[in-house]
Amino acid sequence: MIMSDGTLISPRTRREFQEHLLGGVVREIHGYFKDEGFKPGEDDPNVSGERRSLVASYYNGIDWHSPGQVRRVLNAYENILFDTSPEYRQKLIDCLRRDGYTVDDGCRIGGDPNATATDLPVGALSDPSVIREHLARINDSMDRDPAAAISGAKALIESTTKLVLEELQCEYDARADIPELVKLAQKALMLHPSQIAPTAKGSESIKRILSNLSQLAIGVAELRNEYGSDHGRPAATVGLGYRQVHLAVGSATVYCRLLLETLEDPKAPWRTRSGKAETRG
Repeated sequence: MIMSDGTLISPRTRREFQEHLLGGVVREIHGYFKDEGFKPGEDDPNVSGERRSLVASYYNGIDWHSPGQVRRVLNAYENILFDTSPEYRQKLIDCLRRDGYTVDDGCRIGGDPNATATDLPVGALSDPSVIREHLARINDSMDRDPAAAISGAKALIESTTKLVLEELQCEYDARADIPELVKLAQKALMLHPSQIAPTAKGSESIKRILSNLSQLAIGVAELRNEYGSDHGRPAATVGLGYRQVHLAVGSATVYCRLLLETLEDPKAPWRTRSGKAETRG
């Protein structure tokens, strides 16, 4: 959830961590923030005390509305929690949980309230449960397990294309890969670039957009092959952060929204075709 002041971490939680650091070493306070790429901002003349002023200066350089910057703050908070003895840690954890975050036994903070997959229109599906399962899994892992979220984004595309084909009673090979499923689903919904009439207004732009959207979906599958968590890798994946996760999940949800909105649209082009696909709606 977004806080009442529009930020992603409440003033109370920020203040509790600031007060907690008053018992710390100045060098360590610098380290917590500098390790995440932060630099001190302007000094606050209303804040006294060396350590309290130091934390305030770092806070003043942070955009508390930015998911990316807030994620880096949470990384710093994770290290603070890890370095704090259990008897003093709980109050800080309680503040984070009140803000909608989760904290596991290893002091990992999850549940960024602004890093969730967009909900999708599933009204035209006979059974949308698998889509909801994928979205829940993606939302749960976006912050704490980026590789799993990227795998979930690919799975969301795969399930959506298959469900669309089943709703339209179109046959497909259960072993078909993402490029084939994307092609079949778009053709079934009359969304394939080759199906756009050359005389239609803006036809070239529409063709280009549809082609680019299909490449988005295929690209997510390829990204999953690079970063996904379900290949039994012999070594840890490096270079994977919130940017790549948001790219994959955002691409997947944009693509799936196009298919699902077209499926339920009573005026969508596929409904004007003769044949079995015209029965739903």
